[in-house]
Amino acid sequence: MEQSFNRLALERLADETAAQVFGVGFNDLHSFITQKCESREESDMVKPLDALLCRLFQHRNRLLRLHLLPDEILLYIFKLAIDFDWTTDITKNRVIHSELKVYYNSLNPVQRVCKRWHDIIVSYAPFWSLIDSKMPKDVIELTLARAQKSALSAGAHNVEPDELRQFTDRVLPLSDRIGSLTMDHRRAESEITALLWMGLPNIQNLQITDVDDPPNFEGFDESSDTIKLPSPRWIHLQNSTLPTVPTLYSQVEELILERPFETLTMSHIKLLVESAPRLRILRLDDIRHLDEESLGDLSSLAILAMPNLRLLHISRTNKDYVAWLLNLFQLSPCRSIRIDCWDWNGSSFQSQIRDRIWAALHSMTYSSFSLDIAPWAYKFQTRNVTIEINNSAPDRYGRWPDFFTDFVPRAGQGPIRVYIFLKCPRDAASELPNADCIKGLQNDSFVIMG
Repeated sequence: MEQSFNRLALERLADETAAQVFGVGFNDLHSFITQKCESREESDMVKPLDALLCRLFQHRNRLLRLHLLPDEILLYIFKLAIDFDWTTDITKNRVIHSELKVYYNSLNPVQRVCKRWHDIIVSYAPFWSLIDSKMPKDVIELTLARAQKSALSAGAHNVEPDELRQFTDRVLPLSDRIGSLTMDHRRAESEITALLWMGLPNIQNLQITDVDDPPNFEGFDESSDTIKLPSPRWIHLQNSTLPTVPTLYSQVEELILERPFETLTMSHIKLLVESAPRLRILRLDDIRHLDEESLGDLSSLAILAMPNLRLLHISRTNKDYVAWLLNLFQLSPCRSIRIDCWDWNGSSFQSQIRDRIWAALHSMTYSSFSLDIAPWAYKFQTRNVTIEINNSAPDRYGRWPDFFTDFVPRAGQGPIRVYIFLKCPRDAASELPNADCIKGLQNDSFVIMG
C-alpha cells in the first residue's frame, strides 16, 4: 500500500490543506488516535503513511481535513487507531479474545464521524474477522456477514459445555476459513474440544490454556481423508499438558510452552524432535516441575539435533533444566540462546554454559550469535568476537560469575580476537574485574561503560 503513494505529495497535502473540525465524533477520534500515535515506537514513524499520520496530529490547530484523504489512507489511519495488526494477530496478542468487546467498541468513534467513514469501516472485511463464544448470537451473525469471505480467528473462553457445543456447531461449517483458534478448556469436555480440533484442519495459529486433559486422539487414523487434524505453524500451550499427536507438530515453526501442567521429560523432547522438523523457535517459560530421575545424568544423554532451530528461549526455569536442555540441543544451529535462570550458582552449571558458548563460537557458520543469561546479558558476534556483558546490579547476584574469568582466557588463547564491553551502573565499579586479572586478554580489548 505504501509504495502506491508519493511521500512528498502526502506531506504537501498535510501542510496545505486548511484545518476543519468535524464535531464531537471527530474530537473523540482525534484524542484516541493522538494517544495511539504518541505510543508508537519511533522506528515505525519512518514509513511514509506513519510520517503523514504523525504530521496530521502533532498540532491540534493544524488538523488536516481528513475527509479529503483517499479511502486507502483513511483505512490505514483507522487500522492504526485501533491497533488492528496487533489486535488481530494471535502470535502477538496473547489475550486477543478476552479483549474483543474493547476492540469492537473502538470502532464506534470512527463510525460516528460521517457516513463515508462508517461505510469504510463496515465494508473492510478483516475488521470483522474475530468471533468468540461469549458474543451473542446476533452479534456473531452480524460479524460473520461483515467479514464476508475473509479468514477468521475463533476463540472459546470460560464457557460452559453447552455454550461450547453451540459455538462449535456454528463455527464448524466455517472450518475452511478459520486460521486461528484460542481456547480455554477450564470447563470444557474432552469430546467437545476434540470435535473442534478435528473440525478445523486449516488452523495456522493455535493457543490453548488450562488443558490438563487434552483431547484423546487414540485410534485416530492420520491417513483419513474425511477428518484431518490441524497442523499449525504457531502453537502456544499455557498451563497445559503437551498433546502427544505427532501430526499436530508436523508444520510448527514456533512453539511456546508456558507453565506446562506436567513434568517436561525426555519423551516430550523426543516427540518434538521427531515430529517438528520445521521448528525454528522454541520458548520454554516457567518450567516448574522437575523430575531428576527423568533427566538422568547429563553425560549419559544422547545429543539431539534440530536442524532448523534458530532460537532457544528458556525463562524462569531451574538451572538443572537449563543444563539438560542445552546439552540436548548443542548440535542445533541456534543463532540465539536466551536464558533467564532462577539460580545461577554452581560451578558445574557455569562450566556447562561456558563449554556451550565455546563450541558455538568455533563451529557456527552464521555471522552472529547471542546468549542472554539473566541477570547478566552476554552477546557475542563473530568472527572477531565482540562480547557485550550487561549487569544492572552485580552485588545482588554474588558479584561477577566465575564464568567470566574462566571463559575469557580460553578465548584469548584461541585464534579469535575477543573484544569485551561491560555495561553497568557507575556505583557498581568496585564489583567489576579489570583487564589485568584476565589472562590472555589484550588491554585494548577491555572496556567498561558505566
